[in-house]
Amino acid sequence: MADLPVDDLLMKLTKRMLDLIDRKATDLAPSIMYEPTSLYADQAYLERERLAIFARSPLLLGLTADIPVPGSWHAVEICDTPLLMCRDDDGRARLFLNSCRHRGVKLCEGSGNGRTSFTCPFHAWRYNLCGELTSVPEPEGFEELDRAAHGLVELPIAEKYGLLFGRPTPSDEPLDVDELLCGLGPELADWGIDSFSRFTPHHLHPFRGNWKSAWATFCENYHFAFLHSQTLKNYLVSRRQAIDLYGPHVRMVSALRSIEKMRQQPESEWQPGRHISVQYRFFPTVNFSLYPDKLEAYWIYPGRVPAEGYGVHAVYVREQPATEQARKELEAAVIFGCEDIINAEDFWVTGQTVPGLYAPARPEHLVFGRNEPAVQHFHRQFRETVARLAPTRR
Repeated sequence: MADLPVDDLLMKLTKRMLDLIDRKATDLAPSIMYEPTSLYADQAYLERERLAIFARSPLLLGLTADIPVPGSWHAVEICDTPLLMCRDDDGRARLFLNSCRHRGVKLCEGSGNGRTSFTCPFHAWRYNLCGELTSVPEPEGFEELDRAAHGLVELPIAEKYGLLFGRPTPSDEPLDVDELLCGLGPELADWGIDSFSRFTPHHLHPFRGNWKSAWATFCENYHFAFLHSQTLKNYLVSRRQAIDLYGPHVRMVSALRSIEKMRQQPESEWQPGRHISVQYRFFPTVNFSLYPDKLEAYWIYPGRVPAEGYGVHAVYVREQPATEQARKELEAAVIFGCEDIINAEDFWVTGQTVPGLYAPARPEHLVFGRNEPAVQHFHRQFRETVARLAPTRR
């Protein structure tokens, strides 16, 4: 693998992790935080979260790799809002409500390349890649229709550094990726994410439990030695993490156990990117685990009731595997991570919170320790966003 601009950062982060391991330390929050359990169990509050956080806030919807060329499309659904990203003939990323203007039917699902238009499966109304209504079968039934006013509902989208940000509700306010990233832009640019391609399609992981409980499992490694005692514990160092805050986002670094081998080598021979896991947690609930040759992404979303949610997973690579054996090995690693770790352990333990958090005798609050600073940070961001964008009516 050729040198990357991010290599200097990886070296600094590697040395930082070695220092934490030597001191048997981890980055800490100033104090313990107490989170009301009512924020996990109340249906009315969930509806405010869905509106404020997942509809009115800008969201990281995908990567350039999801719509790499003109004619590419990628459909997603966030809290029951169907969205359609595509790239038009001029190479511009577009975002639409995935809903025909005739009777509201979804135009398409999944993702792919080679589109010149989107045709509704119900009555075959057709829209071009700019969202314009171009064809209505039996037009004599719709002589009075203003076609120019009945294109797809277009939504704000912005693209930079290989990332696609959008807002699921209409707005005249433009999205500025650098402003949204709060200083992380140049660092992400150095990773060269815009050159990655998708290795796996986006696939769904439903889970039982509140979305915040599921998201919290991504935001600390305190649990690795316990919950993941037969899996991740063998690969990653538990209870040692480096945390940096960037506005509402977090960069969290964990060390692979192989980091100890570097101590026997001269620094000039270190391969720091191979011995640490750099994870970017983007507000509200997007996790990027980045390595020199691979990006693993998880999106976490709430369901319609407090005790249900779902994750979406995809893997991207800098270069597609060169051999069939290499492809099979990467596929096996993806399955192991999804099935044996995330589904069988992280989402399983999320489901185990349901009896206690929704019982009549539930305690008033949960406890987030000083050694869980990212968990604390995100929960503060969630509460502040709800208060700002979906205040309680009076």
